[in-house]
Amino acid sequence: MSKQVKMILRHSAAIRVFHWANMISITLLILTGFYIHSPLKFTLFSSMDTARTIHFIFMYVLMFSTAGRVWYAIYTKDYRNVWFRLRDFKDFGSLTKYYLFISNKHPDYGKYNPGQKLMYTGVLFMIIIQVITGFILYMPGPLAGWAYALGGPLVIRMIHYCVTWLFVLCILVHVYLDVAEGIPVLKSMFSGKIPEDFHAEVKIPRSEKKKEAVEA
Repeated sequence: MSKQVKMILRHSAAIRVFHWANMISITLLILTGFYIHSPLKFTLFSSMDTARTIHFIFMYVLMFSTAGRVWYAIYTKDYRNVWFRLRDFKDFGSLTKYYLFISNKHPDYGKYNPGQKLMYTGVLFMIIIQVITGFILYMPGPLAGWAYALGGPLVIRMIHYCVTWLFVLCILVHVYLDVAEGIPVLKSMFSGKIPEDFHAEVKIPRSEKKKEAVEA
């Protein structure tokens, strides 16, 4: 008889809703943004009107979803798990060694490791930058003063474009970190739950696991 695995809650329903709303919105904003920037090279959409409509709709979805996530983090004190603090820098050495396969030891950082917290904190500021620059590009007349105060329309467009590529990089890093943590971590963003002993198991060095398997 197989041992029944006890599951514990890792992500509440609210966190999962905010996560997927943000992920879907950011993905569609990236795709439509690339088309708007270069429609001849990025021919994913049927027309500029379609791409712009999708872009504007999910811009607002992302704004409201992000605002809701920030409110939820403050209300439930979940910001303690997500917000990157200066003291998290001291853990980057051990974290880097683990993900570069230099060390087998995976220290217990809590719900999120310092790399994840740095990325989540950075993404919040990136969203704010994209909202500001996006509105300036969307309404160049009424917001012309803002545009020139920040360097001019060309600078605003370049900032918006470069931050878009930062989002692409963040998505790739985010997926890699979650896959490296283990499949249960990926599943938890759908079910909300994770095996109770998962964190204890993943902290066992891989070399020791191999040794136990040989001895068995």
